[in-house]
Amino acid sequence: MLIPRAVEPHLSKLPRDFYSRRAGEVQSEASEVTRHQGTCRFGLIVLGMIGCFLIYQSFYLRRLPLWTPLLVVPFGAYLGRQMKKYQSEAAKLVRLADYYDAGLARLDHKWEALEEGQEFADPDHFYAADLDLFGNGSLFQLLCSARTQAGRETLANWMKKPASKEEVIERHAAIAELRERHDMREALATAGSLEFSNCRPETFRIWLTSSAPPFPALAPPIAFVLAVAAAPLLIFCGFGVFDLHTVYLRLVALAVIDMSFAAIFLRRVQSIDASVRPLAAELPIVSEILQIAGRERFSSAKLVVLEKRTREGTIPIARLRRFVGLLMVKDNPYSGYFTFLLMWGTQFTMAIDRWRRLHGMQMREWLSAVGELDALISLSAYAYEHPDDSFPELRDEGPVIRAERLGHPLLHEDACVRNDFELGGDVRFVIVSGSNMSGKSTFVRAVGLNTVLAWMGAPVRCTKLNLSALTVGASVRVQDSVIDGRSHFLAEMQRLRRMIDVATEAPLLYLADEIMSGTNSQDRRIATEWVVRALVLRGAVGIITTHDLALTEIASNGLPGRNAHFEDTGEAGNLTFDYKLRPGLLTHSNALNIAHMLGIDTAAKS
Repeated sequence: MLIPRAVEPHLSKLPRDFYSRRAGEVQSEASEVTRHQGTCRFGLIVLGMIGCFLIYQSFYLRRLPLWTPLLVVPFGAYLGRQMKKYQSEAAKLVRLADYYDAGLARLDHKWEALEEGQEFADPDHFYAADLDLFGNGSLFQLLCSARTQAGRETLANWMKKPASKEEVIERHAAIAELRERHDMREALATAGSLEFSNCRPETFRIWLTSSAPPFPALAPPIAFVLAVAAAPLLIFCGFGVFDLHTVYLRLVALAVIDMSFAAIFLRRVQSIDASVRPLAAELPIVSEILQIAGRERFSSAKLVVLEKRTREGTIPIARLRRFVGLLMVKDNPYSGYFTFLLMWGTQFTMAIDRWRRLHGMQMREWLSAVGELDALISLSAYAYEHPDDSFPELRDEGPVIRAERLGHPLLHEDACVRNDFELGGDVRFVIVSGSNMSGKSTFVRAVGLNTVLAWMGAPVRCTKLNLSALTVGASVRVQDSVIDGRSHFLAEMQRLRRMIDVATEAPLLYLADEIMSGTNSQDRRIATEWVVRALVLRGAVGIITTHDLALTEIASNGLPGRNAHFEDTGEAGNLTFDYKLRPGLLTHSNALNIAHMLGIDTAAKS
């Protein structure tokens, strides 16, 4: 059994200490379970030896009654049950240890130990690749502790599409309520017998949308009658009504009738059997999660609704799990003959198909609820692991974004330099100039990631963040394409054009890093002003970074913008950066200093 524990108040403020302590406790419990397994295994060996001795004494030497070897059977059954119990407990402890190891990996930013979520990456998404939502060293790795694929899919969708203000506020309340529910997160982590990546909602959707025609209404009762018809024959034989030869002939005749009936529906039965086999591995975890959620009690509106939705599905999903499990019994070679006579496969595929037609539409809702709850629990773990992060204040009027001590969520706290920042009102854009490596790109991504976190309902890496509804559009990591014949410059211009189109439809926060670096300074200056004017006319706000000081003139050219900059200090070979955002223009560059620091000028002379 898992170690009972109480969460001490001071530990809730120290995630690393709590995770380390629980990981140590789980390891101790695993050692204890391993010891019990060894004891049971030794006991079974001893019982086997005793059984062999009793059989020898009873059947060979005839010194003991023939029933004597049966005395060890109850003890063997007890030890077998205990062995199975400890095996199940050991598997749960392994998953729980993995859960806390992953938690520590998130805190330590050990990205190689965490799932990257690459299956959710979309190269055409407006900001996913630019802001490192997925992949190694990504926001997904920092946020995701979901147990199910449905939860991972839901979390990824939240990252890629902002929610409404009302939905975000409901998620805030749910996350706040779940933040300290370590027992629920542990129960979720140990649910089922598979890794989370095996629980694919798409498998359920394909099965639920099957267009196979229903079985005739009389088919199930006829199958049942044919299956049980053999029982009276065997009973009559036992009472001497029929002799063995008669029973044999009638059983053969019954088998022929069974096969003929089964052949009528063979293709349909095989189709259903093939479609539900993946569910045999995935239903246990979904069923257990529904049970976990169904027995919880919540107060926040979002969780109360999810609790009701999951409770409705607990019994039907458990029934489906039982049907699918029983269907798989026919694969057992030791029971194959009896399941054949009982038309086992035909009967249970009919029962499963009937279940699908009765609960199919509801099951989509139940799976959606499982995914949503799992995603909220992931965000609650993130909120617990980052106690200094705050929930943003959402505004109706805008566009506006005001941040105090804004930091990059993917950086360690001791390496994260925080800045205050504001957009909106009389300032619709900021042109950030700066020397190379001064922190411009990191700052742009920090603004974008915190906006994504804010509108998916998560805490943000700010002391205070006040913002209105904003759709993020980014041109930070634009890729060219040899296959499509698209240069880097063309790809960037297409992204900027897309920003203008989106700004026509919704409030936009645009982020353009080193804008139009693929052309000459004069063309860059003119084209950038065109882009800025188009976006300002459509009510967008945004940040443009550049090391081309000619672009800073745009902010003082009658447009509602301002200049800011990052700078470095020191001479060649001894550059330092403080990564602090300052108002005004940058007055120098450091490209030659960096070239000298790397010895390129020296290499040019020898």
